[in-house]
Amino acid sequence: MVSDTYDSASGQSSLWRVLVVLAVWAGIVIVLALNGFYEASPGEPPIRLLGAMVLTLTVFGLAYRGLPVFRSWVLGLDMRLLILLHSWRVLGLSFLFLYAFDHLPAAFAFSAGIGDALTGYGATLLAWYVLTRPDRVETRWIAWWNTFGLLDFIAAVSLALLSRQGAPLDVGNGITADVMTQLPMVLVPAFLVQVFVLIHLTIFLQLRNGRRP
Repeated sequence: MVSDTYDSASGQSSLWRVLVVLAVWAGIVIVLALNGFYEASPGEPPIRLLGAMVLTLTVFGLAYRGLPVFRSWVLGLDMRLLILLHSWRVLGLSFLFLYAFDHLPAAFAFSAGIGDALTGYGATLLAWYVLTRPDRVETRWIAWWNTFGLLDFIAAVSLALLSRQGAPLDVGNGITADVMTQLPMVLVPAFLVQVFVLIHLTIFLQLRNGRRP
């Protein structure tokens, strides 16, 4: 069983490693995007972007199953912090502003914007409840919120694919979701979404192993 207590120096060292990995990951995404790596021809799905998502999940899954040290680290992360990190998703409302200025199609913008905002507000409320009344928190609340947040990503990615040029939800007004494969917007699916999905999966794994916030 993973201990709930950690040495502060070890915790700080772990945090710095995570920050370095995230910085390198974001840097690689930016370099690839500058070279058009994630873009796709009209009517074709962004295979490389989708492949990057699959690769991320595959690496995480293999590391979790095959590396006991990594698995112990994942299960030992502070669930309260993991939940609170999702409060940043309220910034997803910016998708609605981009729609208002004709930069994103309605189907994708409303799904991603409202879904992210609800997940973010829910995370803030849940984190507050966990921090102030931990004895009253039921794990099913966390599981429900976590499931909603993950399904929001699945819906948003699906609608983005269906809203690309030539796709079924392309209404022919020139406003498509193709912008999500170009800088700076590509940072959302190629980096931020994947990071938050990994956090969702980590919370699920912790709940499965009987951990409480």
